[in-house]
Amino acid sequence: MKIRAVAHRGVIASAVALFVLSGAALAAPGGAAAAPKQDPRRGEYEYHYFKERIPLGLEASLLAVFNAPDARGDAALATTPLIDLGVAADRVEATSVPGWQYAEVPPHLRSVEAVEALAATLVEGGAYDFVSPVFIGTGGLPVIITRDVLIGLRRDMTAAERVAFVTERVPGEVLAQNFAGLDGVFHVRTPLRAAHEVLSLVNGLALHDDVLFAQSDTIYWAERYAELPNDPLFPQQWALDQPNDHDMNGPEAWAISEGDPSIVVIVLDSGMDQAHEDLNQVPGQSFTGSGANGGPAGQCDNHGTAVAGCVAAIRDNEVGVVGIAPGVTVRSGKIFNEVFFLFFCTPFLQSQDSWSASGIAWSASSGARVTNSSWGGGTASAVITTAYNAATEQGVIHFGAAGNGGNGSISYPASLASVHAVAAIASNGEKASFSQYGPGLFISAPGAAILTTDRMGSAGYSAGNYTTIDGTSFASPYAAGVAALVLSINPALTPAQVANIMAASAKDRGAPGYDTFFGWGLADAHAAVLLAQTTLEPSCTGDLNGDGVVDGVDLATVLGAWGTSGDPGIPGDTDGNGVVDGADIAVLLGNWGACP
Repeated sequence: MKIRAVAHRGVIASAVALFVLSGAALAAPGGAAAAPKQDPRRGEYEYHYFKERIPLGLEASLLAVFNAPDARGDAALATTPLIDLGVAADRVEATSVPGWQYAEVPPHLRSVEAVEALAATLVEGGAYDFVSPVFIGTGGLPVIITRDVLIGLRRDMTAAERVAFVTERVPGEVLAQNFAGLDGVFHVRTPLRAAHEVLSLVNGLALHDDVLFAQSDTIYWAERYAELPNDPLFPQQWALDQPNDHDMNGPEAWAISEGDPSIVVIVLDSGMDQAHEDLNQVPGQSFTGSGANGGPAGQCDNHGTAVAGCVAAIRDNEVGVVGIAPGVTVRSGKIFNEVFFLFFCTPFLQSQDSWSASGIAWSASSGARVTNSSWGGGTASAVITTAYNAATEQGVIHFGAAGNGGNGSISYPASLASVHAVAAIASNGEKASFSQYGPGLFISAPGAAILTTDRMGSAGYSAGNYTTIDGTSFASPYAAGVAALVLSINPALTPAQVANIMAASAKDRGAPGYDTFFGWGLADAHAAVLLAQTTLEPSCTGDLNGDGVVDGVDLATVLGAWGTSGDPGIPGDTDGNGVVDGADIAVLLGNWGACP
């Protein structure tokens, strides 16, 4: 099996310089062909995303080595074999994935051929269970091949046929059938010890007619789509309400519903501070092997807490900030560890395909209705795509950050049809300069100078419990929160129906109608919950707070808005004629009591 690669010329001087991967970048799928074979500096590697051939670059300044955990759960992280081959002892770093280390290759060995030879020597020497060069995926971020593989087989095959196929063609131990609840997906631990062997195996399998996808259970990096702003003291949550109306109309929406706590939003990220004073949360789950109940583990695990506050920071508790859906529940699905590398917290997240797929599958099995993925830019994964698709089929609606590169394409996984891509706007209503956009963009939401929750105390981005921050990382959870408000009004809605409501109710921005700069426009929480109310049975007209009962609370809303006039749908306008008057009282009295 021919394996194809393109060299990547990133030069590592520090953790920051390392991961600004400049130079000869890898062509995106459908882009330029791999370099000619006559170029002596370049090897040949590839992988498959479903049936699509994707070239892999090779980062010649890094190598990854693995030793399996022993009976105590620890790994023998040997450094001597690396030192013997010229690697400096202080340039070997344990990763957050158990058993794995990164080693910085000495400058004189930084070529494709030298790294390949170094990896082969380590494999032959037997000091490590597995060795992989650090490859560069389509997003320009690191991808590390592991000995474990994930294989998806045709759904029309019988269970026996699937087992026979895997047994005959894949060496090793089957760790799981129907992995993460995904029909026909096998997780297999092979006895292979080198990345090129695993790539040869899965690339051959991927082309078989009975195989939907075959891949290594790669360790991959993603970018957290957040950046600290220039003005960290920005004091207002303009995203929710501001005079120029380039906001989501939070207070107007809350007059109808603050959200139902039974609607759960899963934050698929690096963990949420489980003791935060201002988050409406319940314990989550970790899929990385660290972080109790989905809480942060390492000193760099800050991103998830900031994301969560945009959804469900508590309202009216005389503390801190408020989320767009303060009454719903957020729950952490920790699928990432933020990358601490060579003495720095880097702007990257590290996961393994099996961690991410398991977290996405858990979102559906746990009963959640919404997920948020404020990350991306890495290499597409068939098993992760399959997990998103399967959760959608089970009634979960997904939102993802479009990306912070400022370019006209949407990053994976927000680029998937099953994930709703969200771009960021600034407080003036314009697209934020850093926000990605392009075909497939769903909607926009505030994402610049966002005041939100931070890890408590000295941990986190700022010294206190709150921080101001930029990124599509925060636009995405705002949109997810609007979806949660819609489902709080009518939990019977499907993901497609929720998306249609959000699209139809968005504030149009840019060119009239849909455009690739703003999608359907700026997410409008108030308009969305009003439109969601129209999907309820007529007998529930007058249930202004969406709690399933027409009662004194709804009457108080009408009386509080008495005499108000304006556009149809103002709070308390139960008959939709643009005036809050006696006719609205009549509607309430006619539907008084519990909704059927």
